[in-house]
Amino acid sequence: MEKFALILFTSPKKVTSLTSMTDSLRTCPLGVDIEICRIDLGEAYRFRLGELGFREHETIRVIQKANFGGRVVAHGSERIALDGATARHIFVQTRQAVG
Repeated sequence: MEKFALILFTSPKKVTSLTSMTDSLRTCPLGVDIEICRIDLGEAYRFRLGELGFREHETIRVIQKANFGGRVVAHGSERIALDGATARHIFVQTRQAVG
């Protein structure tokens, strides 16, 4: 049996869910599986992030916090560094453990 998280859209800027939600990739904790909910960047930036594997509903994990809000993210076997300004515009949701 598959489990689904219920996501309720209360306004264009606020997303709530049965799993815990963080404001952005920049504020999420280390070592936790997270799902990308929304990327609020221009089309060219979203295209490039998509080439790197950053798409809505993809699972990633923050493995290191860098100076000035930067993050190192694990996506599969790849490690990708993002600057703080970009990380601030990637909104994520903590993944629920399926057990």
